[in-house]
Amino acid sequence: MRTSRIAAVAVSTAVVGVLGIAPAFAQGGYTSSISGWLPGKESNHWTDGNTDSVSTSVKFSGCSVDNGRFTYAGLQLKKERSGLPDTVVNRDNNYCDTSSFGDKAAGKYYFNYSSLNGQDSVSAYLSVSTVTVRY
Repeated sequence: MRTSRIAAVAVSTAVVGVLGIAPAFAQGGYTSSISGWLPGKESNHWTDGNTDSVSTSVKFSGCSVDNGRFTYAGLQLKKERSGLPDTVVNRDNNYCDTSSFGDKAAGKYYFNYSSLNGQDSVSAYLSVSTVTVRY
């Protein structure tokens, strides 16, 4: 039995090597932080070539506001459109966790911080110690 398992693993490894099958990895991403944002502020922009099937995601950790309490940040994933207003392709309330937006078509994207705890007009500044974007 042990010999057949070892043989199966060896054959699987050889097939993966010959066919070039590899686990899916995100095409790109970056890590940053947020300091003193009010609703309306946008993130860095990135280009997704859609060369993989990885979900676009924005992960927050270490969330706080200077005036009040943080419950969630409203995020909008936007796609750039040349000569036209950028379009909102997804929305999510980020509770200092991960917002997953699905596999997106090729294009330039960014996220917009649209609201704090459901309010788009606030005087509290958002800070997030670690923002991880994957696409």
